[in-house]
Amino acid sequence: MKKVKLIFAVLAAVTGISAAVASDRQAFSPQITHNWINWNNELVLVNQTQEQAQLVCAGNFGICLRAADNPYIFTVGELMLLH
Repeated sequence: MKKVKLIFAVLAAVTGISAAVASDRQAFSPQITHNWINWNNELVLVNQTQEQAQLVCAGNFGICLRAADNPYIFTVGELMLLH
């Protein structure tokens, strides 16, 4: 009985790790586009990749823009004023 429980525990762990790795790779793919917001939750860019959004930010002073759909995807720098 202990062996059966151990097998199920190992299978559950492998399934969980596989799902986490699969979802993580898709979320941080450089080809995925996002809507980008500033710290006031104002929409700044629409359907841009992280690399494209980074072009709007200058320097390295912290988080500049955040992806509206994922708080772990962001750009760094200060928001440049577009005139």
